[in-house]
Amino acid sequence: MSGVAGIRIDAVNKTYGTGAGALVALGDVNLEIPAGRFVSVIGPSGCGKSTLLRAIAGLEQPNAGTVSVFGVSPDAACEAKMVGLVPQAPALLPWKSVLQNVTLPQRVNRGGSRRRPATAGTTTTASTEELTHMLREVGLGDALDKLPAQLSGGMQQRVAIVRAFGLRPDVLLMDEPFSALDEFTRESLQEHLLDLWDEYKTTVVFVTHSVTEAVRLSDTVVVMAPRPGRIVDVIDIDLSRPRPAAQINTPAFHHYEDLIRRRLQDAWRTPSTSAA
Repeated sequence: MSGVAGIRIDAVNKTYGTGAGALVALGDVNLEIPAGRFVSVIGPSGCGKSTLLRAIAGLEQPNAGTVSVFGVSPDAACEAKMVGLVPQAPALLPWKSVLQNVTLPQRVNRGGSRRRPATAGTTTTASTEELTHMLREVGLGDALDKLPAQLSGGMQQRVAIVRAFGLRPDVLLMDEPFSALDEFTRESLQEHLLDLWDEYKTTVVFVTHSVTEAVRLSDTVVVMAPRPGRIVDVIDIDLSRPRPAAQINTPAFHHYEDLIRRRLQDAWRTPSTSAA
């Protein structure tokens, strides 16, 4: 991958526990993600995908190595509100309406502009009018005044995604946000996510277990394997955009699916020499 570095991960190791029971969640992980790229991280359970995401978010401190976000530490990036996070569960405030949930960051950050250390520039959170427009774009125009309990799971996740984009973060971290949804809803949300990403060009790191989802969404797919958690391949997806659902049935799309599945299978059959 080439271009301006949005995220740099250099020789990162993360171990939980000590002695014979120690678990090496990440073993000497190196990765560079250019600004504006959509990167998916895929691998089996226990390979360190979520740990890697949490290290970028500053929620996990590596035992060794460094992580930088647009040239600053994850803690500094989060303090400057350069990083947005969309977890598996939407985490909406149940007593606030859809519009109140997505405008909450705007009300919390009433100062308006914020300085981004990496660029020495400023940015602002989206206005209420812009957020309302975004909600309508993702099909929630009739749900602005509804409470989360009145929404389906897919609708709640759309609210969470709009709220994250409303912060206009430099980096958006997404930890399997569609994993609990049915296939039809999942495909619909993929389209909404791609539309928002195409408009705002945020650097996205997206954790998934789905090969098809990774290929459809991504500029690049990072393949990980366990014992210890490590990167075994970085695959650029050379498919045209936009990527409608019909593209999933094309030979070119299947080529990348097959390639990623082979790499995942190879990683299982060939454990790292550093594994215990």
